[in-house]
Amino acid sequence: FDKDITLSVADAKGFLAPENLAISFEQTLNSSGEILGLLDGKWDIAFDNGDNVVAWDEGQGADGKTHDLFIFLGGSQELNQSLFVTSDIKEIGDLRGKLLGADAVGTGFAVVLRYILHCHGLCFERDYNFKSVGSTRLRLAELSAGKIAGAMVNPRYIENNEATNLRLLASGKNYADPYPARIGLTTRAWANRHRSLLVCFIRAMIRTMDWMLDARNEAELADLMQSKSGRSPEQARADYRRLFEPRAGLTSRGAFNPESLKTVLEMRRKLALISTPLPPLEKYFDDSFYREAVGAIRKSGS
Repeated sequence: FDKDITLSVADAKGFLAPENLAISFEQTLNSSGEILGLLDGKWDIAFDNGDNVVAWDEGQGADGKTHDLFIFLGGSQELNQSLFVTSDIKEIGDLRGKLLGADAVGTGFAVVLRYILHCHGLCFERDYNFKSVGSTRLRLAELSAGKIAGAMVNPRYIENNEATNLRLLASGKNYADPYPARIGLTTRAWANRHRSLLVCFIRAMIRTMDWMLDARNEAELADLMQSKSGRSPEQARADYRRLFEPRAGLTSRGAFNPESLKTVLEMRRKLALISTPLPPLEKYFDDSFYREAVGAIRKSGS
């Protein structure tokens, strides 16, 4: 929904050109449009959270069909979305009978929200309902206008917003940790047809992350983060420091942590959104492209 900072840095610092790559970026309003565009070939890869891979592969996406999406690259594994509500909501029980905002009601952070409320005895469609709103920016706009009582929102959008009538009710990371919050995904069919292209892209991303996590580049990276995200200098420095925090920051060289998928599957199991026995984790990720990219980097000595 927003251009991933790693993509912005890769473009700005020239890590794509050595791989003969150029990126065309398109912003979508919601995850359904994002995934459908991927499946229709409008774009080749996407960046999203891991639950969307599970949901669409299991036939729980917007089209109700099973697909062959998979994760090829890791990123942040801390859930950076939290439940924010209007000021009249004092505790989770106050959400009974309310309308909450979500991107797509059966995938992504909506599942985390359902799980948070499930842990407090509230049941979807019995005690509350969802309104499909779209991306974080759109959910925040609806929430600030009082059109919905609550939604999962990235706190950094609250920091950049003048709305003061919102209350943090629950942090997502306290309910889902680790979580595949930002991963690279595509279809197996596309990846198998374009293996060398995907490996080149992953190499560029690894070199970008190496540069980002090099302390010698702190000042330049913080300036880039500020200019690309519209953050204040103080906020950009805080965002920079988070890159180095366990779970919150980037995974080592973009490696994907399969354990984070267990969190997704367990939440879905407890919400009766997936049957048991649970599918093997390998159904949703393939690290062979990543391993090939790492091997090529090691062979080149860079």
